[in-house]
Amino acid sequence: MAAFDITPTGPVRVGVAAGTDVRVDGADEFVRIRAHDLSDAARRAASVRYDRPGVDVLVDIEVVIARDARTARKTMSEADGRGGGDTLSYVGTPTGLVGLINDIHGLGIADGAVLIPLADSGVLALLRHQVLPELRGPRGDVRQLRPA
Repeated sequence: MAAFDITPTGPVRVGVAAGTDVRVDGADEFVRIRAHDLSDAARRAASVRYDRPGVDVLVDIEVVIARDARTARKTMSEADGRGGGDTLSYVGTPTGLVGLINDIHGLGIADGAVLIPLADSGVLALLRHQVLPELRGPRGDVRQLRPA
């Protein structure tokens, strides 16, 4: 049986898109992908990695988060159908979102994510104060979000 190393080669990368402003941590080159589910994301990321070895692949995720999942679902229902439907989405708590991004990275699906808030009701504040600190490197190093 052949052994394959699927260990991620670097820290999880994260970005936030607010309108036309996209800020991504780190200075390394990256490619954004959109996918309708995780298997689609894995296929698209593999295609990018085949064509451009060494480039980081970040998957877009539309997000609505709140302190509890019930509030997040209510906020999503009030978002007037925003969201493309052609990309991953997450509705829930900051802790759940961190888990999803860490799973995407840890399973080698993508090197991280670009988070696209779908609601203005404190989602950016929760991203800034609860999600991004949890996604910092293993030594707690603060990586700045820079314009893409």
